[in-house]
Amino acid sequence: MDKHKKLTETENVNNEIIDNPELEEDLEKKDSVISEQIKPWHKRKFKKIMSVIGLSLLAGILFGIAARFVFKYSDGIISKIFGLSVQYDNVVGPPPDSSQPQPTGKGPDMPDNPGNTQDPNGVKIGQNPGNPGEKQGEPVNTGDQTDPATYVATVENLNRVSDALSKSLVTVNSVTRVVNWLGDNIEQSESTVGVAIAENPAELFILTYYDKISSADRIEIAFPSGNTNVVTIYNHDENYNLAVLSINKQSLKLDDINGIVIPEIGDSDAVYPGMPIVGVGSIDGSNKMVDYGYITSDGYVEYLTDSSIELFTTSLLHSHTEEGIVADTDGRVIGIITRVLGGSVKADINKCMKVNSIIKIAEKLCNGGNMVYCGINLENIPSWVLRENELENGIYVNSVEASSPASDAGIRKGDIITAINDVKISDVKEYTDFLMNATENTSINVDLYRSTKASDNHITVTVRPINRNN
Repeated sequence: MDKHKKLTETENVNNEIIDNPELEEDLEKKDSVISEQIKPWHKRKFKKIMSVIGLSLLAGILFGIAARFVFKYSDGIISKIFGLSVQYDNVVGPPPDSSQPQPTGKGPDMPDNPGNTQDPNGVKIGQNPGNPGEKQGEPVNTGDQTDPATYVATVENLNRVSDALSKSLVTVNSVTRVVNWLGDNIEQSESTVGVAIAENPAELFILTYYDKISSADRIEIAFPSGNTNVVTIYNHDENYNLAVLSINKQSLKLDDINGIVIPEIGDSDAVYPGMPIVGVGSIDGSNKMVDYGYITSDGYVEYLTDSSIELFTTSLLHSHTEEGIVADTDGRVIGIITRVLGGSVKADINKCMKVNSIIKIAEKLCNGGNMVYCGINLENIPSWVLRENELENGIYVNSVEASSPASDAGIRKGDIITAINDVKISDVKEYTDFLMNATENTSINVDLYRSTKASDNHITVTVRPINRNN
């Protein structure tokens, strides 16, 4: 309806224009006037934007010039007010070359700086003795750090260390008899790393990983010369996954005896993150490897049954079958690579047992002794927990194994052991050291603190430990 109406109005207008030519001329004039008054909008907007940008740039330039003059001529006044002695514009050109002699501002008759004293050897205190021109605590100019001679000497030293350490390693083959799918009896062999750790006039002792040889029907030691000797497990401690093999020296060839070197033991308590190290061992138990790296972290403690072990981590190659030893750059062994310990540490990094934590265990195993077993999993207690319980010392009983000597004696989870045979116990290491000297079926009096409502929270129980390897 509306469309029909609009069409009718349009037809009427057209008819009026046809009947009245003057009306058509008036309409054309109005259209020309309107088109002259309307200017293109985009041209006006572009000119406005450009004028604003130009004024902003001009204002910025004028402000920068003014600021420069203000800072320049007010610098002296500001320096006087705040006690500054160096003006910005006084420092020009590059810093002086430290390798060239610099004027000291002191004439030949002027006394030495009273702030510097000298020791009897003429080295000024407070300066690096190796370079009197440098103060301690500041970087010392050692020349070109990429000096080829220095690099070659460092690499040669590391090679000497790794070669010496390799002479302490042997391959331990665990041979097991199995029946294949055809019903034939065959032998399967698995390899692991062994380390020569001690000897006496008659025997050579090899430390190795217990889990790799525990179920072997036959154990062979392969020397670098290719010669092999059949041995048996002399002693072991499953808690640390360590075993000691004993070889009769009379059964060895002279080349094998002379080719084995017992490494020097270092101090693993002195290690620190960033310390450079050398790793020698194996990734798969058979192929030897040498790797250089550094210690990444220190201070981990793994709590075991009746003991604890200290660990550190490194940047060395990692796999779930890695084995071997870690030494400092002087060739002193500071750690034994472990695969089974360190569950609380990140899984995909290399972990090592500190030698200080296992040296007593290794000595006891080589001497035919065994650790005794009580069956307690312990943990060190923070000092604030001791204070809250009004205790001076003690270690926490995390768990007690069922049917163990400790369980039979009445020790429970949550108890705090404060003393053994009237000797105060402050950490798990002291408890472990005590058990190291204990013997099987020896009565041990354990003082406990038990958090109960009873008037007397302090009790004493008697534990009779047994052989751990039973």
